[in-house]
Amino acid sequence: MKDGKMPKIHPIVGYDKEIYVKPTIKNKNVIVGDFTYIADTEFESHITHHYEFNNDKLIIGKFCQIASGVEFVMNGANHQMNAVTTFPFYTLEGWE
Repeated sequence: MKDGKMPKIHPIVGYDKEIYVKPTIKNKNVIVGDFTYIADTEFESHITHHYEFNNDKLIIGKFCQIASGVEFVMNGANHQMNAVTTFPFYTLEGWE
């Protein structure tokens, strides 16, 4: 990091299969530290079940390496386990 600025998206000139994650983030609930990179051409599609109404945050530190094929499964994928059914009645409307 020079002059307090994050480097460009592609850390290796001419190679687009690896990116610094932080400059690509669009979701305000995804926080990634400087110089963390992924062996892919983009990052946010690797985050599943990340619903705004849950107010979850994915926080990844600085200088982390994220391998190709990694998936971050957020709390929206969980079901209530202390009931007779795992059907998510509390999140789906229309059931009375």
